[in-house]
Amino acid sequence: MEEGFRGPIVRARLEDYYGTLRTTLFAFVGLAAIISFAPDGSPVMIVPLVIAVSAFGILAGNAALDDVEALREDMDDEMAGSAFGKMVSARNMTALKATSSGLVGLTGLAQLWAVFA
Repeated sequence: MEEGFRGPIVRARLEDYYGTLRTTLFAFVGLAAIISFAPDGSPVMIVPLVIAVSAFGILAGNAALDDVEALREDMDDEMAGSAFGKMVSARNMTALKATSSGLVGLTGLAQLWAVFA
C-alpha cells in the first residue's frame, strides 16, 4: 500500500476509535444519570441500553483497532526501519484491545449491577 494512502487511513481509523470511545463514555454517563434518577422497577428499559452501549464500545472499538493493526503491518521496509516505524511496531495492540474492551465491559457490568442493586 502506498504511504500516501496509508497515513490518512490510519488517522481516520484512529479518529473512529477515539470517536467510539467518546460516544461510549458519554452514553455511560447518561445511563448513570438515568440509573440514579430512575424510579424503581425500570430496569427492563435500562438493561438493554447498557448492553447495547457496551457491545457498541467493544465491537466498534476493536474493529477500528484491528484495522489500525492491519495497516501497521502493511508498512513498507523504509517506513518500518525508521524510528517512528519501530516505535509503532513495538506497540502491543493486543493489550490495548484487551484493556479497552475490558474497561468498557467492566463499566457496563458496573452499571448493570447498579440497576439491580
